[in-house]
Amino acid sequence: MSTAAVATSAQGMSEYEQFLFDLKGFLVIPSVLTVEEIQRLREHMTSLSKAADSLPEKHRAPIAGPAEFLIDHPRVMGILQAVIDPKPERIRLESVFVSNRAAVDSNDPWRPHAGGTNLDPSNSYRFHNGRIYSGMTRIVWELNEVVKGQGGTCLVPGSHKANLGSAQLGTWPEAADDPDSGIWETYGCPAGSLVVFSEGVRHTAAKWTHPDNGRNAILIAYNHVSVRFHEPKPCMNRIVIEGLAEERQSFFRDVWVLANKRPS
Repeated sequence: MSTAAVATSAQGMSEYEQFLFDLKGFLVIPSVLTVEEIQRLREHMTSLSKAADSLPEKHRAPIAGPAEFLIDHPRVMGILQAVIDPKPERIRLESVFVSNRAAVDSNDPWRPHAGGTNLDPSNSYRFHNGRIYSGMTRIVWELNEVVKGQGGTCLVPGSHKANLGSAQLGTWPEAADDPDSGIWETYGCPAGSLVVFSEGVRHTAAKWTHPDNGRNAILIAYNHVSVRFHEPKPCMNRIVIEGLAEERQSFFRDVWVLANKRPS
């Protein structure tokens, strides 16, 4: 599939979805995946965590093998082309990790980060010439049910545009990071849902308290091809990337400056 085909198959954001994303900095889209896709992904995640050696080496990553379709899922591409760049070849896959937590876990993952306006190209949200530019954008695939207030990602709506507090400058108010400050918002959603947020939004993981199932989520960060924030994840190594469909390998290209493209 060419980048033109990816663009054609992308499912664009509605005007209301763009309004919500610009207003709050995040969006929850329920029930994106089919029952069959959810089951296939859960099985892959179980194999990856408990029996990775049983998988072909090229499948030993959260978004490889039966999960690689998530990389350029039409719903994801429609969002990224609306908030990063309309040209899919200018979108990079920056980072991926998994979140597996259960109610019995004793550790508290509450560690708020990001938030406030700044000039960092990966954490700076802007609206210019009628378009959103979200900077580094996080896609979360929730493979199990999330009950509101029982462990989903927590976010401060509107913090991607806050002017009087900046994480980068160290001026974010400590009192605002209290879970009971009244400014935090979270979500509930069925299995197979998609959560998207700008990395410019103040956000954190939260202790999982839902007793019926653990959290099982794949978190993927996308960025503009001209910038990088993360070091490449070891799981997305050369063997794994070369095992992907050719059109998906292009999401892992190195950072390059658009104006310096040289003829081949």
